[in-house]
Amino acid sequence: MQFRSLSVVALGTLFVVAACSKDGDNDITGTGTTATVGFVNATSNSNLSVANNGTVATGNGNLAFGGNSSCMVVNPNTNALTFTNAATGATVTGFTPTFSTGGHYTVVAYTDAAGNTQFATLNNSFTPASGSAGLRVFNAASGSGNVFVLGNGATLGTDASGVGFGSSGTFFSVPSGSQNITFNTGTGTATIANGGSMSFTPGTNYTLILGPASSGSTTLRTTLVGGC
Repeated sequence: MQFRSLSVVALGTLFVVAACSKDGDNDITGTGTTATVGFVNATSNSNLSVANNGTVATGNGNLAFGGNSSCMVVNPNTNALTFTNAATGATVTGFTPTFSTGGHYTVVAYTDAAGNTQFATLNNSFTPASGSAGLRVFNAASGSGNVFVLGNGATLGTDASGVGFGSSGTFFSVPSGSQNITFNTGTGTATIANGGSMSFTPGTNYTLILGPASSGSTTLRTTLVGGC
């Protein structure tokens, strides 16, 4: 059984999450008539809970920024996943499932420029090069512009125009092991976020999220999530 691990890094809270599975009611692998889904909270300051068929599995409640769920097996033909604000109990609307049978997905909740919670469903289908991991960027930082990710100071990926707010870049292969991760808005521009040292496991597909600053701060945050 795989596990989750979290670590905190200066200059923005970094949650490094191993492949999205842990003990819980839904910790199994999807098969012929189901899809497998992980959820991560990248909203500004709201803790969220996610229920699958009305049940919040252990560890899937009160998820702060960077918190992720277990891998949940869902019926792709129904809206099995529901979300609530952990503080108020209010239902968070706006999520529309777009899952395919047998697929593997990461659902990201983020805050738009008007302060509303939005959802993005990202397909985790990608085969990295031998000995490498898969990596893509999701930009959840409103007002950040089009962003680029750098590893050890060198631009990573193939998104020539950067990744705009509310969208994800394409997957690319990244060497296994550790790299110091930063973000900027193009060649010669200043660093806008420093994720610190991140470790990549060969054969694992990751989503690297650039997120908003916490309340009272101007420092953008990052979170790295392994796909289900």
